[in-house]
Amino acid sequence: MAITTFVRKISKVIYFITLFIVVGRLIGDPELWFNDGLATRIGHFIYGPDEIGADNFYDLYLYIHIITILPGAIFIYAMTMKLIKKLRSK
Repeated sequence: MAITTFVRKISKVIYFITLFIVVGRLIGDPELWFNDGLATRIGHFIYGPDEIGADNFYDLYLYIHIITILPGAIFIYAMTMKLIKKLRSK
């Protein structure tokens, strides 16, 4: 019994990671859909006006990308888990 619950938990984690990757690939690069002016203002706010550089922009775009993907992946995961639970209860 303990092994089946462990396998279910591992399969849910693998499903969420796969879903996170798929949503990230579908959204695309944040450089294409995110305004450079807004990225510059956020970079100045986080790193300060003297510390902003190309490496910091790559980090900033990564953070923005992850923050954008996470709510979508969580929403899709929660909806599919509710659907599976509803289908199994019938």
